[in-house]
Amino acid sequence: MQNKDLRVLKTIQKAREFSDFELSNEQLVSDLIKAELATLNIEQREYITSFLNQLIESKNKALLSNK
Repeated sequence: MQNKDLRVLKTIQKAREFSDFELSNEQLVSDLIKAELATLNIEQREYITSFLNQLIESKNKALLSNK
């Protein structure tokens, strides 16, 4: 029996909830989680955080407008 990474399974579950079929691929998500990332400076982190927050907010607004 193969042990599954809980982070991968949770990511796939959320991707399915949002109908994001690209992130429903277990191998892709696993590779992304295991990938070595370059170190980001504070400015880059703040930019990425801001971008992700805007993306989440937009997606939530879109979901609410469809109800």
